[in-house]
Amino acid sequence: MTKLDYILSVLWLLRTKGKMTAEQIAGELEVSVRTVYRYIDVLGLSGVPVISEAGHGGGFSLPDSFLAMPLFFDLSELKAMAHGVELARQAGDPYADALERALGKIKQRLNDYQQEDLRRHAAGFAAEHAEPSPELQKMLRTLEQAVAGNRTLIMLYAKHSGDSGEERRIDPYGLFYRPNRWYLAAYCHARQSIRIFRADRIKAAVETGQRFAKPESFSIRQYIEEDAMRAGPEEREAAVRLRGESDVLDSVASLWFLKACRIERKNEFLNIAMPEAVMLEWLPHVLLSYGKQVQVVEPLRLKQAMAELAADLSRFYGSS
Repeated sequence: MTKLDYILSVLWLLRTKGKMTAEQIAGELEVSVRTVYRYIDVLGLSGVPVISEAGHGGGFSLPDSFLAMPLFFDLSELKAMAHGVELARQAGDPYADALERALGKIKQRLNDYQQEDLRRHAAGFAAEHAEPSPELQKMLRTLEQAVAGNRTLIMLYAKHSGDSGEERRIDPYGLFYRPNRWYLAAYCHARQSIRIFRADRIKAAVETGQRFAKPESFSIRQYIEEDAMRAGPEEREAAVRLRGESDVLDSVASLWFLKACRIERKNEFLNIAMPEAVMLEWLPHVLLSYGKQVQVVEPLRLKQAMAELAADLSRFYGSS
């Protein structure tokens, strides 16, 4: 352990076990008594009110007022961190391992009752996840560091699966996760606008040595929730009308890429005003997964796209 770990361990021991002598603390940490006194001095200089009692029955302890302070995590906070580890694993977060190590260090400082309580609660929560590829993990770390450091990148990006890739110069603004996918929002120098890139299609990314100034008003959360799917001034808007059961239409209406669209529910119908390009790119694949539970009433262009996709799948599986 590092010196800081030992000092924090002294603090945890005094909190969980109450009054302890220097010899007892030294035995727990497997260090010398002299070292324990140095750690106690550091705690005192840091503002921790360690009480020192000399003589028989003496030792070191913490005042009740200090023990009552919310310095340590309660059970609900520990559960939240345990669940966070699971969700980070599910998303393929590049720092999921580091988060799990941090939680492991905290667990080592819990008493037996706390460990058992946390184990029972954590055992009842799981998130299914596929093992992310090492290449994607490495790329996400590279992108995250570039975002944090405002570093301009040259990347090789494949717009479609199987493409050799196209070189782009970008200023990375932020990473975000949608079901089963990581995305990068970045200013594209070639397009002179903010674009969304799939992280798994970035084949390579290198720093240029230059830095950029991110717009102060830019918020990655606001961008993905409000701006990413809105139609531009020259983009046509489509009026989509779907028919289906109430719970199925609720499921469709909650899709992430529809958050910025105008949505209206009326009896067995769901009306959506959305950019035509977004409609054609996303809706055919999504609606096909609902089978006959959802029917496209209009527009005709979406019906045709659904029919073309279904026919293409039929030919693909019919020829195999």
